[in-house]
Amino acid sequence: MKKLNAEMWDKVQYIFRNYYDGMIHCAVVYEGIVDQAVMRKAIRRVVDKIDVLHSSFIAGAIKPYWVVNDNYTDEEMLYVHDGEVSHEAMERILTNRVDYRGKLQFKATLLRNEERQRSVLCLVINHICLDGRDFIALVKAIVEAYRGICADPDFDPVVKCGSRSAKQIYRDLPEELRKKAKMLYRNVSRTNIKNAFPFGEQCDDDKPHIVRATLSADKMSALKARGKADGYTVNDIYLAAYFTAAAKACGFKPDTPCEITSMLDMRRYLNDHETEGFTNLTSYMPCKLASGVGNSFRETLEHVAEALAPHKSNPLLGMAGLPLMKLGLSFPFFIATRLVKLGYSNPLFTMSNMGVLKSTDFDLPEHKSLDAFFTGTIKYKPYIQIAATTFDGAATFTVCEKCTLEEKQAVRGFLDHFVAVLGDYADGKI
Repeated sequence: MKKLNAEMWDKVQYIFRNYYDGMIHCAVVYEGIVDQAVMRKAIRRVVDKIDVLHSSFIAGAIKPYWVVNDNYTDEEMLYVHDGEVSHEAMERILTNRVDYRGKLQFKATLLRNEERQRSVLCLVINHICLDGRDFIALVKAIVEAYRGICADPDFDPVVKCGSRSAKQIYRDLPEELRKKAKMLYRNVSRTNIKNAFPFGEQCDDDKPHIVRATLSADKMSALKARGKADGYTVNDIYLAAYFTAAAKACGFKPDTPCEITSMLDMRRYLNDHETEGFTNLTSYMPCKLASGVGNSFRETLEHVAEALAPHKSNPLLGMAGLPLMKLGLSFPFFIATRLVKLGYSNPLFTMSNMGVLKSTDFDLPEHKSLDAFFTGTIKYKPYIQIAATTFDGAATFTVCEKCTLEEKQAVRGFLDHFVAVLGDYADGKI
């Protein structure tokens, strides 16, 4: 029986399973009817090489680990559903969960509609295995395998299979910075700002939902151009719009303190910006507006830039707290679980910019990719997250939330306002 180590972020994602469903999701829309047999082979040949994707997570009381499974079938690689191709159909598929104790840590479904000549590849994967950056890399690897098999039925894809350890984050740092980074035991999750989205208590009527909104490529281009002229990054503008929409949804006054935490891809510290194997390598960057959002969007942008300035100039951004997390997880797992829960404050508002996608990276032979988006986990109340991806310049924003239908409408209004603010900024209206 082959076993794998449970790495630091594997353990953390497992411990945090009470805050969210633990799944990340993607959908790629294609022109035409994708060949299910070829797609099934492509997924199989990639997954065969990534042990963690066909393993079971064992949450042992002393030490958690993975048990590698080899008794899975080709049919389990891909499920096929013929029917409507719509957001609602994708939502029904993407809101399913994968059991971390199961033999596979993902579920792939090909949604097809003959009449409309559309196919959608939907993937749900356990966040314990990997983060958004490597999720995108995984889907690209499957696309490459599909292309290869179309050209040569015996095609054998090349897939990264190296270390999943979080230690590689220190690999390419200069020695002095490496020493300093390993001593950053400060707990960066602690905050005295407790303002939250106006959800009710968790209840039996809560169901998982994926709320989605888009901003056109033209608007995004204008937003970037104006941001560059004004001296702001896209993420600065996203955060300012997030604060603006949250203030309206929550009824914050202009001087109400609020905070949004951004997810960081820590591959920034690797020379080639790639991990050795498929894994999680993330951290956090809090943006605290202690004096509130202010009285205008311009004022909010200024406050965001001021709050982020110390982070942006920090040569070890995101490193603080990782040594403390590692220390806590070094205890027997039943103790480590309690320590992490006691020491960590889950952020109430989060933002995740998951990446820039190009259609050329997802096109299949004879099937052009028309759209694609990736989402974060489905949050449990009161936590909420906006996830962003861009596809050929157009942005898709999602909020994945387990809530009531009435609360879903509130989330819809919140996300629509967020996108409207971005559009107004792009148009020079604010």
